[in-house]
Amino acid sequence: MKRYSFLLACLALLGSAGKSFAQNEVDALRYSRTEFGGTARTMGIGGANVALGGEAGNLSSNPAGLGLFRRSEITVSAGINFNEVTSTVYGSEAMNNRNNLNIPNLSAVFATRKADDEEGDWRSSSFGVGFTRLNNFNQRTFYRATGPLENMKFGEYAAQRANAFGLTPNSLQELAYETYLIDQEDDGYYISPNLVATNPFEENIQSDGAQNQWDFAYGASFRDKLFLGASVGLTTLRFKQTRIYREENPATDITDLTLRDELTTEGTGLSLRVGAIYRPNDALRLGFSVQTPTWYTLTDQFNTSLAVNFNQAPDDNASLNQFFAADPGEYEYNITTPFRATGGAAVFLGKNGFITADVEYVDYTSARLDSDDSFQNENQAIKNLYDKTLNYRLGAEARFDVFRVRAGYALYGDPFKNSDVNQAKTFVTGGVGIRQNNFFVDAALVYSKYNSVYTPYVNTEFDDENSEFYNVTTPTVVNKHKNTNFVATVGWNF
Repeated sequence: MKRYSFLLACLALLGSAGKSFAQNEVDALRYSRTEFGGTARTMGIGGANVALGGEAGNLSSNPAGLGLFRRSEITVSAGINFNEVTSTVYGSEAMNNRNNLNIPNLSAVFATRKADDEEGDWRSSSFGVGFTRLNNFNQRTFYRATGPLENMKFGEYAAQRANAFGLTPNSLQELAYETYLIDQEDDGYYISPNLVATNPFEENIQSDGAQNQWDFAYGASFRDKLFLGASVGLTTLRFKQTRIYREENPATDITDLTLRDELTTEGTGLSLRVGAIYRPNDALRLGFSVQTPTWYTLTDQFNTSLAVNFNQAPDDNASLNQFFAADPGEYEYNITTPFRATGGAAVFLGKNGFITADVEYVDYTSARLDSDDSFQNENQAIKNLYDKTLNYRLGAEARFDVFRVRAGYALYGDPFKNSDVNQAKTFVTGGVGIRQNNFFVDAALVYSKYNSVYTPYVNTEFDDENSEFYNVTTPTVVNKHKNTNFVATVGWNF
């Protein structure tokens, strides 16, 4: 039971047209599991900047860091991303990749500071506006295999759904029935006739888009010991995914079938963040920040179609080439992602550099979906499938006159409670920089990898007597993701 429940959460079930097409626990995790972003300096130290301060990357991590700015600053960043996914199913392996140019960060910080001989406990303050990329959705995935004898065919899955839910309008089972992939017997039971023992199947999945955040932040310095800050985050989101699933010769009278799903999700979100940094002495800084949940309003647009080609007519009045498309759909709903709490420390080695570390707490079970319709089952699935995690970030910078050398490491915990595959994310980072009086240039390289699990459909027939699913196998695809991101930042102080 745990295994199949877990697979339900790996990706939205292929071809589930209608409201259930996308709005489920998978979406909640996709938009909750963000990555660290910011300037090339922040990326080069593994995103560990909560206690650092004086860095434009603080706009999206700890607004208290703005209190350490002594001068105003503008930064512009550009990046190129190389993504590779290796997919394995039934021992067959395939690889696909995708590259894209992007703008990961823009920022402007306007600082005001009292003169050293001017009285007052509040020494400086800064207002900042920043743009940060939190998620990059651009990738391609491909797998192909021939299943074993007990492997479930797509037609069997469609028949299962028809027996369980009937031929509801714009559903996958309606598509299968209208294209003669499934048929109804005299007793009312749906079957997929003439299936063969084994057949090749494959799927191409391409996703596009990004999750970006605009932060409007204020930070202030109290006696240059305590730094406080707050920010408002406005998140924009666009996710587009096209999935094309094919089977060759799934039945004696069928040459091939192709199921195509298209989904576009767009929306905006709002969050608040407060933070503090305490500097007991010049060598140590302690930082802490809390971000509220992000409240999203999202709109999905989706299309689903099925094409089935026969080598002999499935009916006296039917053609060899069958095609049926569900009505295009649009659905508006809300997602609330988890709150985040982060603590960190930075140790300065005089003028030689620093070492910094962060720990971030995220409770993925607290994510929620909401709309005029009930999401009770999906929200219960979030609680059952996901877990609380800790994300660790560690970074260091060495200074050699005007030159900087940086390195970092991050480990983002596995959000699943029960999984045969470890889905934690690891990041290894490095960077260099040059600092002049009014100008600086930084570059960073971020290499990350993680695993994910996907199944295009699951067995829905359950044997109540034996408390287990019927003895059929559904394809389980294990994806190994590797991502290399190069970021360059140019900045000006004034």
